[in-house]
Amino acid sequence: MSKNKSYFDSLKQNIEDDKKVQKEKDLENAPIKQNKFEQGLNLTREIMSGSKIKTPRLLVEPSQCKIWHQHNRSYDLLNETRCKDLINQFKETGKQEFPGIVRLIEGGGDIKYEIICGARRFWTSQYLGWKYFVEIRDLSDEEAFRLSDIENRAREDISDYERALDYKNALGHYYQNQIQMASRLEVSPSWLSRYLDIADLPEEIIKAYKDITEIKVMHARKLKPFLTSGSEKLNKENILKKAIELQGSGYEGSKVIAELLSVVKVKVKRNRSKTIHTSTNGLVKIQIQKRKDKKIELLIDKDDKCKKEDIIEMIGTLLEEYI
Repeated sequence: MSKNKSYFDSLKQNIEDDKKVQKEKDLENAPIKQNKFEQGLNLTREIMSGSKIKTPRLLVEPSQCKIWHQHNRSYDLLNETRCKDLINQFKETGKQEFPGIVRLIEGGGDIKYEIICGARRFWTSQYLGWKYFVEIRDLSDEEAFRLSDIENRAREDISDYERALDYKNALGHYYQNQIQMASRLEVSPSWLSRYLDIADLPEEIIKAYKDITEIKVMHARKLKPFLTSGSEKLNKENILKKAIELQGSGYEGSKVIAELLSVVKVKVKRNRSKTIHTSTNGLVKIQIQKRKDKKIELLIDKDDKCKKEDIIEMIGTLLEEYI
């Protein structure tokens, strides 16, 4: 009996010791749990104050957001047609799968977020009456520009002209020259130059299109030779006059560029008749071609029976005539 009592006393003591140890562990862990809670509160405060560099994701009210004034997309051109794919995607998945990239706005009142990337997602959220899924980042203006460009460069839903205006504006704000800008964007200077050419198109030509989404890189490349200072003044005048006539026509972009180029008058270079000289014995024929650098070329066609002396004599005769 004493053995059983001793056993139960020992078991009871072990249970009490375990409870004591667990209690001590709970007391030790309490500050940790409290610290995590406080850390969460601090993180929220830092996010709202704009002092945190992390990239938290959250759902926000669209009314708390605004488009960055340097955004590369013309927001007023967004509609059901241009956002149809996103509207369908949102409805099918029941959510916005990819967040818009935003920056925090300090002292903006009810507007707390500035949208860097994701204007179409923002428009679609508003259209459906959903909250907007965002990722908060701490970005400089130049970083924001490059991030927006990288995200939209491969997209077909942003027009060449919208991108061109963005590049032209960035060249004046963030970069000293095209070489530096091309390096930062990791593109070739010639590629960047083609987009800048679109941004430099005269206003008359821009208005000839039914909207800016119809203006293509290739259109600017085709028009550039006739609009530069070194080109014929008459061609430029004819193009601008035609552009004014096309305003309000509602033509597709391909039709507009065809109409503009139709008034261009290109000088047709006439081929000069080739001068062919034949030797008296008929064994040597020499064709003379004049080059633009004022040099001449001799193309010699000789018969198998022709001798070296025949060619030399023929060349000597021609030199006396042309020199």
